[in-house]
Amino acid sequence: MRIAASIVLLLVFFGNSASAADVGNLYSARVRVADRSDTEFKRGIAKALEAVIVKLTGSSATARTKSARAVVGQAKRLVQQFGYERPADGSIAGTPQLMLRVEFDSRVLTREMRSRGLVVWGKERPDTLVWLVIDDSAGRRLLGALDEHPIMDAIRNRAAARAIPVVFPLGDIGEATSVPTAATAAELDAVLVENSAKYDVRSILIGQIVQVMPALWESRWRLGVANETLTWDQQGDLAALMGEEAADTLADALGRRYASPAVHVGADKVVLTVRKVASPDDYARTERYLRTLDSVTNLLVSRVDNNGIVFDLDVQGGAVALRQSISFGQTLAPDPDNPGIYLLTPR
Repeated sequence: MRIAASIVLLLVFFGNSASAADVGNLYSARVRVADRSDTEFKRGIAKALEAVIVKLTGSSATARTKSARAVVGQAKRLVQQFGYERPADGSIAGTPQLMLRVEFDSRVLTREMRSRGLVVWGKERPDTLVWLVIDDSAGRRLLGALDEHPIMDAIRNRAAARAIPVVFPLGDIGEATSVPTAATAAELDAVLVENSAKYDVRSILIGQIVQVMPALWESRWRLGVANETLTWDQQGDLAALMGEEAADTLADALGRRYASPAVHVGADKVVLTVRKVASPDDYARTERYLRTLDSVTNLLVSRVDNNGIVFDLDVQGGAVALRQSISFGQTLAPDPDNPGIYLLTPR
């Protein structure tokens, strides 16, 4: 399969509003093993830890670095629990394959990674809206959330393995009928970007997949994240494999933007003021939300007055990381009249 990529900056701005999901299973992975022997167990937990490190750093290349290899070398002592399973969807030639499921100690692994200068990207991550337009013998059509296609499954599964939340459009009549009228790639992109506004997302992936021969597919991809655009082309005999590679490219691009070492490495103290906290329930909701943020390692209430609640926070990555985490959620919103102050949003 051939991939060509180019990055074009500052072409399209998709807006400041965003939705996000708190991803789970950041510290666990499933890998295929041949049997339950000690040799396969050691190999399996090492491969599982590599997969977890890729999820946590947002980079497929990090697992091959010297720092990551040093962490992988300690895989056995980092295991919290494990188990074997034979899922039906992992069969080869009708025979269920043995899978090793490993859960690593999040606290110890996080400390170990940070001590070696590795980024630990938390569970607050932006949703990506994925538009897929298929061109084959049946004609051009848009794949919606309720459709079934191997490339959709490939993107879902690979994105889940990378801990990247993806959503597919409704594929309603308005969206579906607007696609065939787009004659060029630029027109198609413009139509789909316009249709994206109602989904309130920060990251948009557009894929146009064309079957040029019975065993040959070509695809064009466009990823828009805030004010940046990444485009690339692929060619291959399996559409599903192109979907997997597109999901990896998406994950790496989001990791470069949101899991930058400049943001996540190093801790700092941050003073945060929150207003519109009008009741004990509001206070409990605010404190509970801040404690759930992965970047916040310690929280104290400095004072409560007519201006709101002032929190003293210890934040991994400092104020930049805190703003980023808050921007993915819908609990706090920046005060448009007072930079640096946040407002508790209504339920």
